[in-house]
Amino acid sequence: MDRRNFLRTASASLIALPSALTWMAGATSASTNSGVALPADGDVDEEALSILVDAADELGSSALASDVRAGSPRSQARTIRRLVAPFVSPRSRHHHSGEFFDSILERLRVLGRQQHDNGTFTIGNIQSPPDTGFLIEDLGVMVSLLRADDHPRRRALAQPVERMMRRAGPGLVNGGVHTPNHRWKLVSALARIHDVRPDAAYVQRIDDWLGEGIDQAPDAMYSERSPTYAAEVTNLSLLAAAWVLDRPELLDGVRRNLEMYLYLTEENGEVEAIHSRRQDQDHRLRHVRDFYLQYREFALRDDDGRFSAVVKGIEQRDAEHLGDAFANVLERPELVAVLPEPADVPTDYAETFPSAQLARVRRGTTSASIFGGTDWYQDGEQTHLFNRIGSGISTNPTFLKLRHGDAILEAVRMSPVFFSMGHFRSNGLEVVGDGVYRLHNELAIPYALPLPEEHRREDGDYRHTNSIDGRYFSKLDFPNRPHHFVTLRTEVLVTEVADGFDLDFTVDETDDVNVTIELSFRPGGELSGVEPETDDGAYRLLDGHGSYRVGDDVIEFGPGSDTGYVDMASGEQYSVHNGGLPPLSDQRVYITGVTPFEHRLQLRFRRPY
Repeated sequence: MDRRNFLRTASASLIALPSALTWMAGATSASTNSGVALPADGDVDEEALSILVDAADELGSSALASDVRAGSPRSQARTIRRLVAPFVSPRSRHHHSGEFFDSILERLRVLGRQQHDNGTFTIGNIQSPPDTGFLIEDLGVMVSLLRADDHPRRRALAQPVERMMRRAGPGLVNGGVHTPNHRWKLVSALARIHDVRPDAAYVQRIDDWLGEGIDQAPDAMYSERSPTYAAEVTNLSLLAAAWVLDRPELLDGVRRNLEMYLYLTEENGEVEAIHSRRQDQDHRLRHVRDFYLQYREFALRDDDGRFSAVVKGIEQRDAEHLGDAFANVLERPELVAVLPEPADVPTDYAETFPSAQLARVRRGTTSASIFGGTDWYQDGEQTHLFNRIGSGISTNPTFLKLRHGDAILEAVRMSPVFFSMGHFRSNGLEVVGDGVYRLHNELAIPYALPLPEEHRREDGDYRHTNSIDGRYFSKLDFPNRPHHFVTLRTEVLVTEVADGFDLDFTVDETDDVNVTIELSFRPGGELSGVEPETDDGAYRLLDGHGSYRVGDDVIEFGPGSDTGYVDMASGEQYSVHNGGLPPLSDQRVYITGVTPFEHRLQLRFRRPY
């Protein structure tokens, strides 16, 4: 099957594929490039196309004004792509602009000089195959567009792009990766290069990577559990490889992942990421618009009205952010066909995602994310990652996040002052009743006892080892020592009630341990009923109830507690390197107590009278 006809199926919802550039010019006759009839009147989503053209034109203008020599090779490639898409499109106000031509040509020369002899580029990582793969994706789209263009000097632009792609082939065939998603980026990049210069070695290496199996759990979560990398790398790469290589078997995992994200997306388009193993677990905002073309493709492919509704919501909210999609639509104009009639997306559910130990509850304009799946624990046991902080490890101590309209409780966290272990992190998530979720752990902190006689040394020079709780290192040969332990048991029951949630805290086993609960609200609202704790926006709830209000949306919380003191220590792993995990928000409220500690915190959704 010709890859340019890949998406055509028997489904009446799909359209025949014309030449991208002829169609985008609004031509009314059959394309001489593809020989495929143009879609009938009404088959093009003109509203969506106008949004993409306008956004791409703005990006193109910004790209033209940017410093030709600034940025990494990866950002340079994306800048060139932002120039190429308007340049080749008769719908763009920059169509065949002389300024654009000159800028593209100059930037290609700069980019070409940055390519190493082995075909790779350095982008932070030295001579990086996966980072080079990100460039190749952009270069591959550009080649498709420039080959189809009718500008008399298009080859002057297409040839250096093709040359860089061909040079990159050996480096990507022989190179390796750092993270799971890098494999799929190499797959799509090699597919693009193979399309420019076919080579059996490229296909063999593609098969080697795919032969490892896609790292997707039964609940459709990829192993990195990151919306950033799902949207921008894994789904994108698998779809590109499926299209270029005609491998439809790669589509099902993407489809299931998009189904899953229906339940991780908020009313305003934000996507939950507290469970991620990557950088986005730090509460940076991620948006469903990053999945825009993926939802559009499967809305058309599957005649799925729910996906159509997601797409239309993105176009209404985020039109100015969609400019980069225009190049893909030029290459594959079937993606901008008229969508199926939108259908209702899920807005009333309680779903769990076992691979991430995450629960999502949504009731219309309110929602909750309940998280117990850090990599410190698995299947009820501590893992080899226990009490470790590092790239690729899920360690976010947020165990609850709530939304009530525009009022957002960004994070509920808790920190006992217990041997510098820092925040509470749950040993999994249990559903223990209808709307009741259990989070818990038990810390057993050792004191090392004298070495048995058979392990003693006269010179006192013992192995430099990690303490068995992972907190510190010393030349004490910890593995061969007996220990005695001090324990702390923590349980949090999260219960959905008619107008909010109850949190029942129990912390015991060792007395006189100070406990601090932190409620971090998204900046921009108004707090009341609380007492200032510090001069940087921290407050304390000593008794009664407080509230956080944004417009007409209110989250009430309480009662407070006047025992204990505020100490949200991050733990040894954070503090020894960078002074501790910074607070999420300037609008945060503390509730404190001392073990044995039992406290019910009521979180209620209100509207002011």
